[in-house]
Amino acid sequence: MATEQAGGMPLRTQLPVYGTAFFSNSIPDLVLVVMQLWLIKLNTPLFVIGLVFGARNVGPMLLAIHGGSMMDRLGTGRVMIFSAATMIVIPFVYPIAPWIVAIVFLQLISGMADSVGWVGTQTLTGQVLRGNPTYTGRLVFATRVGTFVGPPIAGACWDLFGPWGGFISLSLWGVGLMVSVLALPVKALTPPTAPGQGLRRAITPRLGDYVAALRLFALPLIAVVLFISVLRQFGSGMQSSFYAVYLDGIGLSGTLIGLLVSATGLTGVAALATGWLVRRMKEFNLLIWSTIISIAAIAIVPFFTDFIPLFIASSLRGATLAMSVVIIVSLIARTVGPEEQGRAMGLRTTCNQTANVVIPVLMGGLAHLVGLETAFYSVGAMGIILLLISALWTRHIETPPLS
Repeated sequence: MATEQAGGMPLRTQLPVYGTAFFSNSIPDLVLVVMQLWLIKLNTPLFVIGLVFGARNVGPMLLAIHGGSMMDRLGTGRVMIFSAATMIVIPFVYPIAPWIVAIVFLQLISGMADSVGWVGTQTLTGQVLRGNPTYTGRLVFATRVGTFVGPPIAGACWDLFGPWGGFISLSLWGVGLMVSVLALPVKALTPPTAPGQGLRRAITPRLGDYVAALRLFALPLIAVVLFISVLRQFGSGMQSSFYAVYLDGIGLSGTLIGLLVSATGLTGVAALATGWLVRRMKEFNLLIWSTIISIAAIAIVPFFTDFIPLFIASSLRGATLAMSVVIIVSLIARTVGPEEQGRAMGLRTTCNQTANVVIPVLMGGLAHLVGLETAFYSVGAMGIILLLISALWTRHIETPPLS
């Protein structure tokens, strides 16, 4: 690691990691705008929209542990370069293949690439930033800046240039990730240990990696943190699959939809305060309540049809969402050893993406049967009830010391 200075870790070490966070985590927010508008333009039924967004998470659900394990073996940066290259190319295929079967296939590929990029960034939290909540807070703030900047750009590109403009904006985000990865410290681009194996063996999924990752559930803290991380996806699943569908239905333009999505990034500055807060209150209390608020803020969206209350709800969601992810990533990074960072973050992504496969399909089915508004309320209530139950689980679990 780069030499420590009196003021802490050098910025030349931190900034590329924040760059990967900016582009890798915010790409789903751009996809939220572009893909939902694309599916509406294709007159896609609500249930099929749920299936399309569920399919996007199948690859990460099955292969995130393998992706994290490859990072542990080959070097995080090397794997992220492949992810970035895929993110650059795939968006150009959507406009020339406007068929549901083709779209589902492209979602499988692009969803995996996006997820590997974010797994890599979380792995760098432990490998480069040492799991420190202050640095992790800055990293999550960078993700919120990406969310603030990206969706309005995607929405404006759609309004000005149509589908091609929207999909080109997705490709540009892949370019930004590639540049950030290439600027990472050398240690992030090389294996943490001597590989001693051929490339083919290194990239082949191994049952042992999955077994080793699943063993992390034996750690009580990891088990409860991952359970809360899954529940956090109740809100994200609603937003990523049907938020823009609802907003388009009440007559908002692509640009305004992008601005509402970006509001979650505007208030992501709350991530910078998380390190200060966790030193003054129990981490699990902050995690539970920030997650409850983040779900409620998206579940109540159908109460509103005007821009201002929708913007306030999105802003509140952004602030609490940012705090919750800082705590989750920091707790995992401080609990497992440096040689298991990629595997642990891959396991977290597997858990999250399992929820992200189920929730859009569940919500699409509910929307088809009882209406989109009721689906928002029902999924939100389910997530909040489960979070209140999980709060009892956390009462006797000690958190690892802060670095």
